[in-house]
Amino acid sequence: MEKVPKPRQRWSLAGEAFEALLDRLSPDREQAALQFEEHRRYLITLLTYAGAADPEHLADTTLDRAAKRLSDREAIDNIRAWLRGAARMVLLESQTEIRREANAAARAAAGASMAELRAGAEVDHLLLEECLDRLTAENRSLIERYYRPQEKSLLEARRQLSIEFGITSENLRTRALRLRKALEECLRKRRAQAGGE
Repeated sequence: MEKVPKPRQRWSLAGEAFEALLDRLSPDREQAALQFEEHRRYLITLLTYAGAADPEHLADTTLDRAAKRLSDREAIDNIRAWLRGAARMVLLESQTEIRREANAAARAAAGASMAELRAGAEVDHLLLEECLDRLTAENRSLIERYYRPQEKSLLEARRQLSIEFGITSENLRTRALRLRKALEECLRKRRAQAGGE
């Protein structure tokens, strides 16, 4: 009889490990907490620019790994550089998992004919266009240009976009995320209406 491997348990941030991380950041607890939040914001920004689906969760996962490493008494010389590298690995793992889930969903949907899939994509495209038409010209331009594939680096393109719109990079990102959520909600409602007709 073949043995089924047990699923690997996910390590979670416990009190001792969190204390080790805070100790590494600063002996002063208040200063350590401020640095922790600063590193977390840095990771969220880094992962957002890298296109992570859930940058906050991935930032927390990265910090968990740093805490685990420190609780295992391993040294981290340059914490910011280590976090950047760990975040890159966490992002790659996340993207691999997303691709794996998407492939599984695609295999499950393989029963659908290609014509049905094409028709569904065309309907979604038309519904998205309707939602985009409801935006102001400025907001439509911002959202289309924010998520458009870039010839130059994504960071540079978004920096240029924030200059053109006269807002900070953080405000640009916040505005783009709000617009994206509004479009997703509009698309969800339009799909429901189209399905009910």
